[in-house]
Amino acid sequence: MAGWLGKKDEESPEFEGNGMVRVGADSEEFILLRHRFYSSIGSLVPHCALLHLHRFSYAAPAARARWEAFRRCVKTTALENDGDANEEFALREASRDWIIQIGNRGLDLSSEMSDDGGYYGIGLYLTPERVSINSVMSSVVDGDGLRHVLMCRVALGRTEEVVRGSGQSRPSSKHFHSGIDNLKNPTRYVVWYQDVPTRVLPLYVLSFKVDFRNRGLLQKEPTKGPSSPWISITHLLHVLSKSLPRPTMCQIKKFHCEFKERKISRQQLVLRIRQAAGDKILLDAIKYFQHKRAAAARLASRTKD
Repeated sequence: MAGWLGKKDEESPEFEGNGMVRVGADSEEFILLRHRFYSSIGSLVPHCALLHLHRFSYAAPAARARWEAFRRCVKTTALENDGDANEEFALREASRDWIIQIGNRGLDLSSEMSDDGGYYGIGLYLTPERVSINSVMSSVVDGDGLRHVLMCRVALGRTEEVVRGSGQSRPSSKHFHSGIDNLKNPTRYVVWYQDVPTRVLPLYVLSFKVDFRNRGLLQKEPTKGPSSPWISITHLLHVLSKSLPRPTMCQIKKFHCEFKERKISRQQLVLRIRQAAGDKILLDAIKYFQHKRAAAARLASRTKD
């Protein structure tokens, strides 16, 4: 895997110029999206490195009209749902040809979408970002060995649980806007075909390779962290983001991605965070987190009593 992680001369898919622009691998936009993507796929990261990122452009008149239609849908949905359009980020695996079609003409009732019309009704299935690993594992390999997923913004509005195998193709009543597979723990969003052009806005194409044969340059380290003072890297980054400027946080997230890819060890990651943030800010962040955790524990204890 070390041979293709972060490979700069990897040939890019033919998306640029088809309603999309390429995002440079060294840009802040790429680094932040890569960190977000890696945070959503967890343990799969050492086997799945993001190689290319393309952003959909809504500058051309036809594309701009699609963007404006989505924004109008958001406003209308919010009015119908107590001020909340229930906008979410979601992913969808897609072939290279379908992505080019979307870039040029937008989402429509293509044959690729109709493949979804089975288990949970007839519509476009999207994967909630928190379980985006499902889209990654469902993606197909193109001729260059790349896989692709769309990152979209979707205006879900008021959702209803779709009965498996029901063949539903539209809201069951005027009170609902879209479907989900499970009310408590959804793993699929279902946008009915008639609503797809206005309710779903593609934002990015993430292109990557998946390889389970290797585990990167470093062996997996023990998950046990230092005992005192301890804070997970994820929580630390969240706290640091409240006090550090955006460029510094971008740099730290880049280091975190390298750690997730197993290019650097945990000790190296901690050292680089210290160098970027400074020991005082780092110590203040740890103390702040510990204070909040202790306060939450006290509140939970009083509530239990």
